[in-house]
Amino acid sequence: MSAAKTNQAAVQVPESSEQHSIARSLALHLLPGVFILVLFIASVPLVSQVGFPPVFAMTTVGITFGLGFQLWHLYHEGKKRNGKWSLEGIVLYRNPMPLWQYFALVPVFVVVAFIIDGLTSPIKVAMLNLLPWIPEWFEMRNASLLATYSRPILLITFTLYILLNGIAAPIIEELYFRGYLMPRLSRFGRWTPVIETALFTIYHFWQPYYWIAQFVFMLPIVSAVWWKKNIRLGIVVHMTLNVLGGVLLAAMVLGK
Repeated sequence: MSAAKTNQAAVQVPESSEQHSIARSLALHLLPGVFILVLFIASVPLVSQVGFPPVFAMTTVGITFGLGFQLWHLYHEGKKRNGKWSLEGIVLYRNPMPLWQYFALVPVFVVVAFIIDGLTSPIKVAMLNLLPWIPEWFEMRNASLLATYSRPILLITFTLYILLNGIAAPIIEELYFRGYLMPRLSRFGRWTPVIETALFTIYHFWQPYYWIAQFVFMLPIVSAVWWKKNIRLGIVVHMTLNVLGGVLLAAMVLGK
């Protein structure tokens, strides 16, 4: 074997030999979403009393504790496996990828995601109409609703939203869902990214009106992570989408 082939083989990360049962996979995908949903609903009245919007409740309580659970579970599994707080053998899909591929792929995925989001906007409206039991504040990124709050409140809210939802959430969710859970579904072969995307979409219980759009634009991204065995690609795309989404929403609301 040539030196080049030897080096290439050395960096290949195998699929996880550990495979989760269907019940375990469902629980680990969906229970964090239930946890976030319950915390979100419970904390909205509390933050409303001090003059903050529902998205502040999601950011400070739902996202923080939801991501905290995911991170705790990863390190808990790492301690069981490695005898120390390490993610070695827990978070997989760490194959290297040439820098030029990030520059080529990330903009494509981001542009496609925004196009899909725009094209499916009528579906989101229709879904909200089909779910009349959902209160207005449940659609927490509603620009008209946010515009009713004072500028200082909005500045605090959007700053935390971009830091936590824009930066922290993509990193931890990609480590947990794509680096940890997806390899343990690899027995399903080419259906693995489809199953993973579907479960990740449903995990967002607090956004049922957004499920269709999210599944459609996340599937190519998750498929690319699975194909490349590279979670950094997912982290960069996910982070770019969330930060841009937060900045655009802030600009729209604060510009009114």
